[in-house]
Amino acid sequence: MNYQLTPEQMEIYRAGARRRRQQEQERMVKKQQIGCQVAKEAAELLKREFGAQKIVIFGSMLKLDKLHDCSDLDLAVWGLNPRDYYRAVGKLLSLDPDIPVDLVEVESAKPHILKVIEEEGVPW
Repeated sequence: MNYQLTPEQMEIYRAGARRRRQQEQERMVKKQQIGCQVAKEAAELLKREFGAQKIVIFGSMLKLDKLHDCSDLDLAVWGLNPRDYYRAVGKLLSLDPDIPVDLVEVESAKPHILKVIEEEGVPW
């Protein structure tokens, strides 16, 4: 049995791989755009309904090269009453069923998370 591909067959394979890579890139760009829209809506909701003072987006949603199918939207929040945390998360999760939200209360965040927020976060 001969398992070698001809140059023509190899080019068909490569063209398919390029097309799949391009489609994946386009999907991730779309996911990032939707994630940023959800972040904007989330920031407005947290400020309006829960009196949050500041919201920062961080994590893979900001980095197209790190974004993947399971990426969530990481939001840091300042000034959220701890009693409102789960109610706020519930509202955030209802914004878009395809974009899970991870809400981090800065006042109780671990130091390594705070460092990432400070170094990479973008205020919203």
